[in-house]
Amino acid sequence: MAARETIQACWGSARCGSLFAVRLRIVLFASLLLSMPSAVRSDDFWKHKPPAQWSAAEALKLVRRPPWARLEVVVFGEKETEAAFSVPTGTKHCDPDAIDQNGNCMQKGRIEAPLDSSRQMDAAPLIKPWAGILVRWESAAPVAQAFARLAELGEGPAAAFYAPPPRLPVDRYVITVKLEQPGRKGFEPFAVSPAGKPVLVATLKTRRSIVVPLEVEFTGVGASSSVHYFFPRTIDRVPLLGPGRDWAEFTLLGTGFTVHCKFMLDAEFLGPIDSRENP
Repeated sequence: MAARETIQACWGSARCGSLFAVRLRIVLFASLLLSMPSAVRSDDFWKHKPPAQWSAAEALKLVRRPPWARLEVVVFGEKETEAAFSVPTGTKHCDPDAIDQNGNCMQKGRIEAPLDSSRQMDAAPLIKPWAGILVRWESAAPVAQAFARLAELGEGPAAAFYAPPPRLPVDRYVITVKLEQPGRKGFEPFAVSPAGKPVLVATLKTRRSIVVPLEVEFTGVGASSSVHYFFPRTIDRVPLLGPGRDWAEFTLLGTGFTVHCKFMLDAEFLGPIDSRENP
């Protein structure tokens, strides 16, 4: 009884009110922490759901944005003969050769302050076109299972757009590179033309070595054009990747662009995959 009276007295005091607020924050924070594992499990559905239970959206997520894929952005540079932007605010400090017929300064990279101090500087931002290139580590078992699941669900066209590899040899690590966002007309870095195949140089770097692909295959046409690289799993009988969590850096040099990305890889998902052709 005395304890209850003490609590009631404390409740009315500012000090107890502050203590209650602190305890309330602790309870709310603990509740948030308890809810986080379920959210993580929901995102990593492939860890606790068999492939036969994956929805089309889940399978598509694994071929588009799995933990074993990167979307690399390639920014195009403007031609040296073109201005990045122009601001019609006068010709002060402008190279005379860079003044166009309308009296505007076309000097590349220059922003001229307005001649009228009452005007706000509203120069257009420098916006360059860019392309999105998807780089996917195919030798992760869930990725191969996702493509198979899409085929089971009748989502063949969607799967084909994301360029499944033609095969997954057990003695190779396979990486697919695909143009996902062209960025500008005519940019088809992986399309094979009558003139021949694109000139591309790919390497894979790990803790143990830097290797080049043993095989290269081009698939698809137009928007679905892609290139598949087949790297060795071993060098002189020594595994390219360690037995636990390891990393690999992929670099691709093309005409006018470079792609570089790093993968963190868990051995449990990198076991040998059936070498038969994908559906």
